[in-house]
Amino acid sequence: MFKNKFIKLLTAAAFAVVGIGATSTISQASTVQASTFHYLRRDHKLVALGFGQKLPIVFYDHGKRVYANNDPKDEENFTDEAIGSAFLLKTHGWKYINGQKYYKLYNYDYNWSCYIAAKYFTKKYNDLSYEQIYTVTKAFSPRNGDMQASKTNLTLTKGANIEVDMYSKDDDIVSIGSPIDAAHGLKGIVEDGSYKNSIWLKITQAQFRNNCRKASPNAKYVFDEDGDYETNASLARGGIYHKGHFYKVYSR
Repeated sequence: MFKNKFIKLLTAAAFAVVGIGATSTISQASTVQASTFHYLRRDHKLVALGFGQKLPIVFYDHGKRVYANNDPKDEENFTDEAIGSAFLLKTHGWKYINGQKYYKLYNYDYNWSCYIAAKYFTKKYNDLSYEQIYTVTKAFSPRNGDMQASKTNLTLTKGANIEVDMYSKDDDIVSIGSPIDAAHGLKGIVEDGSYKNSIWLKITQAQFRNNCRKASPNAKYVFDEDGDYETNASLARGGIYHKGHFYKVYSR
């Protein structure tokens, strides 16, 4: 999970941009002519850049810049932090626009050409070091997300793997990503037949120190019922495993 509760579920089935076709949203920026398009591969196959969130997107129509969004809080700009918040971005080439390299994204559902600056696919935006996987050594009850209740009916069982947001360890609170169900180490969750995925819980510093230890490098933290997971080894590499394949994750 990222700093802002990023990954809860990775559908990555479609790259959707909604609500940006209205006239009122069209940028009045001057026309910018892009350079000649360069293919990444001679066979023109798509290349996966990785999963992206909060990355600014720019749209061009026959060389004219028609729309740009650089606001990481805008829901139209890869910022939805609920289901489907991460998108597997694919490219089949790049352009230099005003001297800056942009990857052209594969166009799933839109008529304009979609671009993201290549600088966002660098190590600076691929650092997951603030996330760590820990193993529960002794069963205990976490707090609910808002910490208002003294205890919940939930129990993290011995051997469960949790994800710890290392940025959240302040004011005696540690924010964690839970297992998805009892089979993975979380008891007490209501099974209503809905899609299973991890949830955010809070634990105290004492609970963290007394009941958790850092997991082995390849211990899996599974965060959805599709079996997508991450490990301390994958986090160190800046990525996750989705449908059995490793992908890097880029986020602002």
